[in-house]
Amino acid sequence: MGYANSGTEREPSGHRGTRVPQTLNILFTCVGRRVGLLEAFRRSMADLGVRGRLFGADWSPLAPAFHLADEGFMVPGVNAPDYVEALLDICRRREVGLVIPLIDWELQVLSRAREQFTEVGARMLVSSPRVVETCRDKGRAFEFLTSVGLGAPKPISHEEALKGPFPLCVKPQFGSSTRHVRYVRSRGALSRYCHLRRRNFIIQEYVRGREFTVDVYAGLDGVPRVAVPRERLQVRAGEVTKARTVRHPEIIDHSMRLVGGLTECLGVITVQCFLTRRGEIKFFDMNPRFGGGVPLAIRAGADFPRWIIQQHLGNEVEIEPNGWQENLVMLRYDAEVFCEEDELPKPV
Repeated sequence: MGYANSGTEREPSGHRGTRVPQTLNILFTCVGRRVGLLEAFRRSMADLGVRGRLFGADWSPLAPAFHLADEGFMVPGVNAPDYVEALLDICRRREVGLVIPLIDWELQVLSRAREQFTEVGARMLVSSPRVVETCRDKGRAFEFLTSVGLGAPKPISHEEALKGPFPLCVKPQFGSSTRHVRYVRSRGALSRYCHLRRRNFIIQEYVRGREFTVDVYAGLDGVPRVAVPRERLQVRAGEVTKARTVRHPEIIDHSMRLVGGLTECLGVITVQCFLTRRGEIKFFDMNPRFGGGVPLAIRAGADFPRWIIQQHLGNEVEIEPNGWQENLVMLRYDAEVFCEEDELPKPV
């Protein structure tokens, strides 16, 4: 089945020389605060002359990006049994051609449901279940990274960790962002953390260095084409607030190898690494989705929305791997969205 409203440009009968604009409706799930990404897609659609609407879905009616989308839909939580069906219903009713999930917690269930979305004419922009599970599980991620010859913080058993040296990094095995990540500086702190968490945590060596997020474009064929490193200059609640683009050839090369080694990737893959004082690159996180700071890479010239739209519509895409601006700085700030209470989305 073809994807909804993704027709190619053509000359209709009786109108020789007239080009019919392509159309595409896009649904962003767990849209939350992702205003910058939504606006980037809107700009790319306008630049390409693609008609369509941008929809947002979220479990909370207070998601700010609802009010920057053309229409917002309140849906059940990611773990609800009817979450997938609620999204499928939106796709049917609004003729959605492309679905873009935005948080880690939904990737597993949506990757397994890709064929269901294809059946209703919507492409789910998510990597394969194997890729999602490898990225989500910090233990499997370490095994993958070492298998392809890339550096990563070394995992340490609980027994060995108690012997030191400290500090050590402790994090959930299936965590997201920086939630519950701790740097413990003593045996007592380690024991308290492990007692509170009880299970599903891993202990790693403490790595000190400059911290980078890298946006890697794998497109719709899984082939890495562009990697844009962003140095994280300031982070608040796990999300970058100040960053700059850095053209570091080794980080770019390693990030491309990482995504190429994963295979079965779709869209943009976000990876994070430390660059130590010795020049070692150690990856500590992989997320098969758009990262929160991706507007910086897009503004620098890596126009991921444009390329995704073009590929989805079956058009030729020209990508220059180094065609993005170095040393572009992003300084983020909060902005306000105002609406009447009766304008808040209602459950679908």
